Amino acid sequence: MITKKLGRKKEHRERTMRNLATSIVLYEKVQTTEAKAKSISPVVERLLSSSLKGTLAARRDAKALLFDQNAVTKLFEDIPSRVGNRTSGFVRITKLAPRNGDGASMAQIELLLTPVEQMLQEATKTKVAVRKSKAAEEKTPKTEEPNA
Repeated sequence: MITKKLGRKKEHRERTMRNLATSIVLYEKVQTTEAKAKSISPVVERLLSSSLKGTLAARRDAKALLFDQNAVTKLFEDIPSRVGNRTSGFVRITKLAPRNGDGASMAQIELLLTPVEQMLQEATKTKVAVRKSKAAEEKTPKTEEPNA
């Protein structure tokens, strides 16, 4: 498997990725460099999809990867109930402005925990509301006010 080296030796790179994965699970949103976000994304995807299985083996694998027991608990008890029927696509990477100090390209990596059905319902509600407001504006007659 080919991995990005991120300018670090193997041990340091593995610890950095474990720290980042733990932070993503605990805080659900982390700002980091774009290269780190792209390299940690598949790891977090696999971690979340295995947590949906809820097996003991999956919990042990997560405990071996994550540094914090609170992250493992959240991963197996809180997150599966919030995901809904989603089976993949748990992570979103959004590009941010470059970092001030060195100009490194920054990104925000976040977990998508709202169920797909709920997201679709919210999107259709807003579209219907916009259509209704446009229709209401067209029905009201426009009267010209005299200029004072």
